[in-house]
Amino acid sequence: MSSKKIFQNVSAFFITLFIWAYFLFGSTVIFLFGHIPAYLFSENSARAFQNLNHINMKNFFALTRFLIPGAKFKIQKEVRQIQSSVVVCNHLSYLDPILLTSIFKRQCTIVKSTFFQVPFFSWLLKNSCYMPSESSELMGQAMVENLENIKEHLAAGGNFFVFPEGTRSRDGKLAPFNKGVFSIARYCNAPLKLVYIKDTDKLFKPGTFLFNTRDNIEIEVELIGTLTPEYRSDNFSLSAVADEARNIFEQRIARN
Repeated sequence: MSSKKIFQNVSAFFITLFIWAYFLFGSTVIFLFGHIPAYLFSENSARAFQNLNHINMKNFFALTRFLIPGAKFKIQKEVRQIQSSVVVCNHLSYLDPILLTSIFKRQCTIVKSTFFQVPFFSWLLKNSCYMPSESSELMGQAMVENLENIKEHLAAGGNFFVFPEGTRSRDGKLAPFNKGVFSIARYCNAPLKLVYIKDTDKLFKPGTFLFNTRDNIEIEVELIGTLTPEYRSDNFSLSAVADEARNIFEQRIARN
């Protein structure tokens, strides 16, 4: 291996370490001096928590852009203007939910249930009105409370972003869509905003530890469609809506 290659790998390692160190310790600082006071004194702690999460992730990407000058982010204006919607996204990288949190000031989403077992982090997620992914934790009264919280959140102008594939794509191809996210939109009588994310996997590839610090990468976040299903219609079909959304994503991917 050449000395240049060694230097690039060492540089990528320390940049990655620094970025994730901020993610950990920056979140801890905001937790101590932001989330706890918001929980104790804010009239709407969920809204305050979401705003603090948004600020934290904005700082995360500001640091990423500073340390990795080749990484550019092109966020469409129409995406930033989305409100009161279920935002349906493709999923390429662990960066995707962090990026969407940095875009939407009022946001909630579905998080892996294992994170709800982590001390303090579980408290943070629950008070941000995030939902666990395991269906076993979304039964009976717990399910109703979560759905009512999301409905209230959307009515107040917030967004609920979801990845219906359920996991990151390793080859850019779409996995089957989980119809459960469309059931949530139906319960809340909310429009569906289809948001396409491009090239986050080139900056932080699934299955690797290091950020790509060498290549010039332009990450794009684009609104590619809006669906306003007639949820109360006798002809409404969850499968048809899920298929329509998936087809729109496939058409956009085919243009790459």
